Amino acid sequence: MQEPVPDDQSRIAQCGLIENILILAATAVIAAAVLQAAPLQSANDRSRWATVWSLVERRTFQIDEIDAVGAWSTIDKVRYRTSESEPWHFYSSKPPLLSSIIAALYAVERAVLGYGLVHHTALVTRLLLLIVNVIPFYLSLRSLRTCLQLLGSGLYARMFVLAVAGFGSILNPYLTTLNNHTPAVACAMFAITAAAGILVSRRGTHSSDNHEKTSEPGARDFASLGFFAALTCCFELPAAQMGVLAFLLAVVICPRKTAIWFVPAAAVPLLAFFVTNWMATGGVKPFYATYGTETYVYEHNGIPSYWTNPRDLDANTESTPVYLFHCILGHHGLLSLTPVLFVAVCGTLLALLRRTENRSLLILAGALMTVVTLGFYLTRTENYNYGGNSVGLRWMMWLSPFWWIALVPALESIQRRSVHVICGLLLAGSIVSVNWSVNRPWRPSWLFERLEAADWIHYRTPVKPFDPRRFSVLGEIPNVPQASMSWTSSRGKTLRLEVLSRDSEAMQLAVQLTPTGEAPRSFVFAASQSRFLNGQRWLSVPEGQPEGRATSWQLAEIERLLQGLPAIRTFNAAGPTWIPTRQNSTKAWKIERAATRVVIDDPALGKVWHRCDVQYCDQLPFGVLQWKISVTAEATNELLDTETWTADQH
Repeated sequence: MQEPVPDDQSRIAQCGLIENILILAATAVIAAAVLQAAPLQSANDRSRWATVWSLVERRTFQIDEIDAVGAWSTIDKVRYRTSESEPWHFYSSKPPLLSSIIAALYAVERAVLGYGLVHHTALVTRLLLLIVNVIPFYLSLRSLRTCLQLLGSGLYARMFVLAVAGFGSILNPYLTTLNNHTPAVACAMFAITAAAGILVSRRGTHSSDNHEKTSEPGARDFASLGFFAALTCCFELPAAQMGVLAFLLAVVICPRKTAIWFVPAAAVPLLAFFVTNWMATGGVKPFYATYGTETYVYEHNGIPSYWTNPRDLDANTESTPVYLFHCILGHHGLLSLTPVLFVAVCGTLLALLRRTENRSLLILAGALMTVVTLGFYLTRTENYNYGGNSVGLRWMMWLSPFWWIALVPALESIQRRSVHVICGLLLAGSIVSVNWSVNRPWRPSWLFERLEAADWIHYRTPVKPFDPRRFSVLGEIPNVPQASMSWTSSRGKTLRLEVLSRDSEAMQLAVQLTPTGEAPRSFVFAASQSRFLNGQRWLSVPEGQPEGRATSWQLAEIERLLQGLPAIRTFNAAGPTWIPTRQNSTKAWKIERAATRVVIDDPALGKVWHRCDVQYCDQLPFGVLQWKISVTAEATNELLDTETWTADQH
């Protein structure tokens, strides 16, 4: 074979240097982002981290203990027990294989460095993410370059595709958090490179004298294809179709090597998936396959699960055409968030005209799986939530390597400089779009926020206003005489209310206020039910009250305390929640949150905001569990004063 001339060798070395610089630069950018990423960013990654902690620290898949810690609590959990005689336990709803792998890495880190997830959360999570996200990202970019070289792509196409994969892919934001999608992308890329090696070896290469030479596909490629295609399936359920196509390719090319290398290699991750799932669930069926059953929909200690009544984007009821639009061109759109994929669409169309090429076979396989995957999720009308509160269609992300390769035919067909400029602009737009969401993958995209700000999309679950309206921190005045309740403030004050007598309209209300370190002060007021409901002054000093008659100043003090503000204002509903009771761990209070505020011109402080946040609870006599009063300077937003009153029955 003719040796390359020195100029050719120099050009090849220069091309390799440029590609290496691109790969290293992309990896460095992601590594820097990971080192700044906030830990426990969402319920999704907390669900997996909780399993990692439980496996290492408690040797169990049960996450009850760590889930009870506020910062670690997650809605991505299920309640499960093996039999009716066993107690209920919480488990992550995520398949346990990935969490088990990371738990093994955490155990090594824990033993060597001594840092724990709870006390050194940011340090440990970032260190583990460097291992499970950044290193595979670097290796997948190198694998992508190898794949493009095997498929005969030119330098310009390779550089452009590496820039897209390294800087302009929707994959990038997810590299800063724990999830199953980023390892799935890496595994898919390794499998595609192995498939490319098999195809190129089987179909032949061209020597310098333009005569085709054929070679036998290597056993290593068959083993790699089987292992990584199967591992992709373990991380992404829809990737099962990729496993099937990979098997068919291997069988057609060489049945013997498929049986000897592909099948045993594929069996390893599949066996690990089912074994870890059996260890966690007692069966082979993953928890997420039980969505809608009692494992997701339950009431535990008086608190219903989130999935009993999902909210906002999880309660989306859009029609299929609208959902499809937003999946492609809308706020979660594959093309709107990464417009460089328009070039991949053109490349796919060109591949249809060149179906005999190795590259075209891979591109068309990717296009087929893209359509099948999108179609599968379009049929799941009960889950039209775009993958939850996240930056993009994360359940389509494992197909990214196929889309990257689909760029090549279009790039190599470009002849006009103006078209090159357009492709560059599409790449630049993708990079800007993607980097806007780096370190915030579990929050909406920039396009989502713009559309929401323009009032073009509405996913927030509307909160019903109070009926009747509420003007006091008290949710109600009890109908039963002698009904009483007391609260204690964060400053040590106590307040006790008791209904002495009442009829349909008027009543007598005993109020006992105990300032910190002082003797109790007791008063009896006349109260009007109709004025209470209509937002008017509803307390007054009854005629003929005996000794201890309240002064006008004391009446104003009690009124201000019970209305939560210096002036009467309507409280705005903020939605329900549940709070465990202190007296009985198996019960919880259902709370209706509310808030209101008013600005006051204070002679000494200037304009200040008085705000009152209330937790109404209809299960309590006076209908309130807690209220918080805060005073903030309007000019500086400085918190000047705050006081919280909490029911003693809590």
